[in-house]
Amino acid sequence: MGATFVKRSFERSEPGPRSRGAPTAAPTRFVLLSTQRSGTSWVMERIARHERVGGYGEVLLRGVAGWSNWPPGAADRPFFTTYLSEASASDSFLPRHLRLVGYLDYLYEPRRDYEAIGFKLMYDQLRHYPELLIYLRVNRVRVLHLLRENLLDIVLSREAMHARQYVHARSPAERETVRVRVDTRHLLRHLARLDSERRCVQLLLRALGVQVHELTYESLLADDAGLADALAFLGIDAAEPSDLSAVMLKLAPWSHRAGIENYDDVLSVLTGTRFRRFLRT
Repeated sequence: MGATFVKRSFERSEPGPRSRGAPTAAPTRFVLLSTQRSGTSWVMERIARHERVGGYGEVLLRGVAGWSNWPPGAADRPFFTTYLSEASASDSFLPRHLRLVGYLDYLYEPRRDYEAIGFKLMYDQLRHYPELLIYLRVNRVRVLHLLRENLLDIVLSREAMHARQYVHARSPAERETVRVRVDTRHLLRHLARLDSERRCVQLLLRALGVQVHELTYESLLADDAGLADALAFLGIDAAEPSDLSAVMLKLAPWSHRAGIENYDDVLSVLTGTRFRRFLRT
């Protein structure tokens, strides 16, 4: 199920109640960084349910316009494409890059009692917008680096998304169980590329000198301790009573044998490699 959007005039939001009185500290700026199909939507939805956190989706996604209604409360900021359009700026290469800093400052603008504001950022968007790296460092943007330890699950999730023709499900009626057929000719290369990409990003963040907190999708599935640590990293008191449960549903079956049509072929290709540990029965 994709996000829905609403059309409206582009306006700068009014300051929240806290902004009208004595000056208060600016909200912590953050990004939730990962690669596609690593659970970023599920994690952002949970973090954004805290009343002190303003969470946004992939606002830099190319070809998507409008004002997203996800996560709840995110409709006060448009996608970057709409920001450019409403500012009468071209969507060509140079205007996009020249306007990016202004857009990010607008996104992170203090409002609505937020103590932390952030958005989803994918690895490939760092390649499209290398100036983001400078922005992250100069503005002390904190990085929540989400890792999905099981790289095979990333591959399977991407294949299943294409088979379902939708990205997420938020009710049992929308959930569709599919079995995917994995292209084993390129599987090892694909897994190696995912592993290399992750390691390169980790080295890049280290060299950049920004504050980074790593968390794993698998640990968050197991319990909420990692979520509390992530909120603490953002300066949010996780002890405040908040329902951080997600509406989004897990789509894939736990058993790989149940979810992979050519399971035996995949087993044969992975046997004897460092990726064999990712395959569950």
